[in-house]
Amino acid sequence: MKWHHTKKSPLRQGHISTFCNSKSELCRETLGTARSNGWRVKAKKEKERLRKRKERKRKTHPHGGGAPGEHRKGVNNRGRIRSAKSKRLLRKDAVRHYTIHRAPGVPLQYHHREILQKDWNDRIEHGKMPTLRMFARDHGIPVQTWKREYERGALGVTVPDPKRPGRKIYALYDAGKAQDKINEGYANKGAPMKVTNKLNAAFTKLVKEMKLSPYDAVCRMKEDKELEGSAIPCVRTWYNHIKSGDISVHYGETPNHPDKKRKKGPKPHPAKTVLGRLQLQDRPIEAKERSELGHLEMDTIVSSMNGSGGLLVLLDRYSRKYYIEKINEISQRAIIKALKRLKKRQGWQQAKSITTDNGCEFLNPDAIKEVVGCNIYYTRAYASYEKGSVENCNRLVRRWYPKGTDFSLCSRGDICKLEEIINGIHRLALGGKPAAQFHAELAMTA
Repeated sequence: MKWHHTKKSPLRQGHISTFCNSKSELCRETLGTARSNGWRVKAKKEKERLRKRKERKRKTHPHGGGAPGEHRKGVNNRGRIRSAKSKRLLRKDAVRHYTIHRAPGVPLQYHHREILQKDWNDRIEHGKMPTLRMFARDHGIPVQTWKREYERGALGVTVPDPKRPGRKIYALYDAGKAQDKINEGYANKGAPMKVTNKLNAAFTKLVKEMKLSPYDAVCRMKEDKELEGSAIPCVRTWYNHIKSGDISVHYGETPNHPDKKRKKGPKPHPAKTVLGRLQLQDRPIEAKERSELGHLEMDTIVSSMNGSGGLLVLLDRYSRKYYIEKINEISQRAIIKALKRLKKRQGWQQAKSITTDNGCEFLNPDAIKEVVGCNIYYTRAYASYEKGSVENCNRLVRRWYPKGTDFSLCSRGDICKLEEIINGIHRLALGGKPAAQFHAELAMTA
């Protein structure tokens, strides 16, 4: 096919010129875009180069490396071993073995002052000329604390340093001199505490382990030969320390410690009584005034609901001597047998009167009178406070055998030991004497 060169039409020429103009503009736009994207490409390459360099450095670092390809994003750096420090820092850390470790707010002790004395005097003698702030920072104590310590134990006068303006030349430090001034300050606090550590240990053992009252514990401490010569405080002082929490025995840990305010006294009781029984107003005047031995109060301590039996207890109103007999059941028959065993005991005094309550086990006064040989007097119904002495001693039994105890599981030896312990308790009503001792002295004089 041959091409024929013909004269171009004006329309054809305009189309071509328009096409060429648009083509040149496109080329200029493409060239400008390439030029503008060049710096982005270079920045991307530089970023990739830095990333690879950083990765190589992490892998070859002695403490910051890891397995190849290990994902280390989000790893906590606190637990890692830090990189090696300069020799100067290592030498500085190497002498920090003398840093004082103490709880905040706890004063310096003498062994702390010895550490401070050794290091401070070594620095002074070697001409290092330390400052108070630098020395306190090295030992991990506040600046004011070391400043006060230096003022207490300084062996000379602090003078300005002529070679270094603004600096001072400090004297040597003596730990003994500082400790003496501390002891003088302690001596000016006032009278020392009456309760010493030795007395506190003895009192705690008697109250917590032996379950004695503070009054009984103080009486036993006065009789203890190991504490002979010690100034034992009175009972009121011990109670004050118990209330304030200054000793090892705290409020509520003593037996029968009152939790509530006691009532002022019993209210009049209008209960009716059984006709034909002797009442309290019929008792001899000696029983009411507690002026002679032989006037007793009687009661029973019952076992738990799932147990059986209990204890028959009697108490002398004058000497407070306590008698305990184990019974297999709570019945009139068991009470008669127990009273017969009590009457055969060595040291039993002839009963002159017995005061008891209206329990079912005491409803046969003639049978009881036939055994003990004296009259039986009854309190009013629901008025146990009318024989309060024996009720208070029943509370002593509960120290060692609390409510819920099955007394059928206790041997007679255990009951005899309990009776001996209770009769050995020092009583304020008896002038600080135990009931057994007081009863024996009265029996000898009678």
